[in-house]
Amino acid sequence: MMSGIGSSSSRNGLAVLLVAAAGVLAGCGSDPPPPPDLVPEAAAAAISQLWSQEQMNHFKVTFHSDDLVECGVKNDFWKLVEVTDKAGNAWSTTYRLTDKGSKMVTAISLQESGRGHEILLKGPYLIEVTGITDGSQPGTKAVAFRWEIDWDKASSDLKTCLPRFELSGNQVALFQLDNNSWKFVSYLTQEDIQNLPPPPDGAPPTTPAITSPLTH
Repeated sequence: MMSGIGSSSSRNGLAVLLVAAAGVLAGCGSDPPPPPDLVPEAAAAAISQLWSQEQMNHFKVTFHSDDLVECGVKNDFWKLVEVTDKAGNAWSTTYRLTDKGSKMVTAISLQESGRGHEILLKGPYLIEVTGITDGSQPGTKAVAFRWEIDWDKASSDLKTCLPRFELSGNQVALFQLDNNSWKFVSYLTQEDIQNLPPPPDGAPPTTPAITSPLTH
C-alpha cells in the first residue's frame, strides 16, 4: 500500500512540474518580438509619405538675387502691397504672394536690396538619408537627411525665378517606436540635436547644420 501511495505522489509531482514548465513556455511565447531596425529606405519612405500630403514639407531657404523681385512681379508670382494700420493708414509696403505664386511656394520675405530673400518652399523634394542614430529618449531614433527640390517634377513657374542650386538643405527627423513600428514624429531643433547621445563607433554622425522648417 505504501508503494502505491508513493507512486501516486510521484505521478502528481511530475504532473505539477509539467504544468509549470508548460506555463513557462507559454510565457516565453507571449513575449513581444524585438523592434525592427529603422533602415534608411523605410525612414525616407515615411517622410516622403507625409510630404505627399503637404505635411511637414515647408522648408525655408535664404539666398541673394538682384533680379528675383522683378522676375516674380513680371510673372505675377507676387506683388507690392501697402501695409496699413487699423485706421487704414499706410505705413509700409511689402511683397505678397498672388494666387498663382501661392501654388508654387508657401510664403516669401523679399528684400529690395536683393540680399537675404527668404522663401518658404513646399516641394516636391528628393531626399537622401545621411545617418540614423539613437535619440535622447528610449525607443526613439534621430534620422539626418538632406533634401533638395526635385527639379524634374517641379512646376515650370518655380523654375522661372528661383535658382535650383539654392533650393536644398538638411534636417533631422525624430522617429518613435509605436506598436513595434517606427513613426515619424517631428523635426529636431539645433538644441535637440546637441543633446543627442554620441553615435556608436563606426556610425555616421547626425547632421548638425539644419535649416528651419516652418508651418503655415
